[in-house]
Amino acid sequence: MPASAKKGDIVQIRVIVQHDMESGFRHTETGRRVPRDIIRDFLCTYNSVEVFRVELHPGMGANPMIIFTTVATESGTLEFNWSGDNGYASKTSSQLVVT
Repeated sequence: MPASAKKGDIVQIRVIVQHDMESGFRHTETGRRVPRDIIRDFLCTYNSVEVFRVELHPGMGANPMIIFTTVATESGTLEFNWSGDNGYASKTSSQLVVT
């Protein structure tokens, strides 16, 4: 995402998380099912206000990239949160300066 934008601009945000995303449908060579291990939810907040949320499913590929937009309303923090199976959680943030 850009570091700055003019007030009212539509800002494109691209996020990616490194995660192998095991669907739970595959089996090993010995026939044993490989347990599911996916990211289930992604949430983005802008100055603590939810601006985007998505629920992910087993068909999602590894290392998912999510692209969405929001409107630059004020300078602040965009926080990105992922959660998934087996207690997986990841969080990062980015600053946006609005002029």
